[in-house]
Amino acid sequence: MNAEHERAWLLRGRAAAWHKEGLLDGAAEQAILAAHPQPWRVYGLLAQLVFFVLTCVGAGACYFFFALGSDTFAGLFTGVGAIALAELLIRAKRWWATGVEAALWIAGMLSLISTLPSSGKPEALLVLAAAFAVAGGRLRQPLFGTIAAGIVVHYFEERSDLGVLAALTIAALAMVALLRTWRRVSTEWLLILTTLVVPIAGRFYAGAEWRKTTIALYAAFGTLALVLALVKRHHAWFLTAAAALTIAVVDAARTIPAPLEAKLAAGGAFLLALSFLVSSILRNRTSGFVLTPATLTDFDDDLRLPPPSP
Repeated sequence: MNAEHERAWLLRGRAAAWHKEGLLDGAAEQAILAAHPQPWRVYGLLAQLVFFVLTCVGAGACYFFFALGSDTFAGLFTGVGAIALAELLIRAKRWWATGVEAALWIAGMLSLISTLPSSGKPEALLVLAAAFAVAGGRLRQPLFGTIAAGIVVHYFEERSDLGVLAALTIAALAMVALLRTWRRVSTEWLLILTTLVVPIAGRFYAGAEWRKTTIALYAAFGTLALVLALVKRHHAWFLTAAAALTIAVVDAARTIPAPLEAKLAAGGAFLLALSFLVSSILRNRTSGFVLTPATLTDFDDDLRLPPPSP
């Protein structure tokens, strides 16, 4: 799927959502769909997840069947066969976001890795990261790329006890990369997931002896994300800032010698005051940051209408 098809896929989904919200009529939606055809077979997220799991189960059963004869040949046959089948479905049948080709590719890569000799060294993690990176690059799958970044963070933790620093460095690079507009939707989603998920994963590598350093690093990272979010108005940076600053605040609270109940009460009061302040500032604003009413269900707009006159 090239960049044009990715953008068409995104626009088709947005057109359907806009039609459901009443922002487009049926004719306008059909005009958008006709102007942006989708030559690939794609499924929704839930269907992709179901087919991904079922295909992984099938690939695993194939591997264990071949393993009855030889573990080496099991990895080789399963790996080559899974990747070849995935490429056949992609090139001949035009399958892309179905979950099947993603499961076949990653199962094939992991099967091929299983044939390599294991030395028990941390560098083996880089081979695993490369497998996810190759599969993610071939399929334009952001989740695989994010997993590869997480494995690299784990490698730095195992090798040099620098998991937190590696996580924040990778996330900061992804955050800076989001400053430009990317032609491919999948690239933007890769950067968004890396920016949001990797710092959270890196927190699990923070030891108690490095708590003050962890607080300072996450506070600085969260502040940078918040500044970029306010300047560029990108939702991903707001979420990243919230996650990083929450980690910093929670770790800082652990250093305060006070009962847990008192900390929770103080935190709740602070969040309540902050929400009141933000809502007061944004009230009646029509430009910049605004409070936009959201429709929870299809009937919310009808409920706000006055009753018909008798």
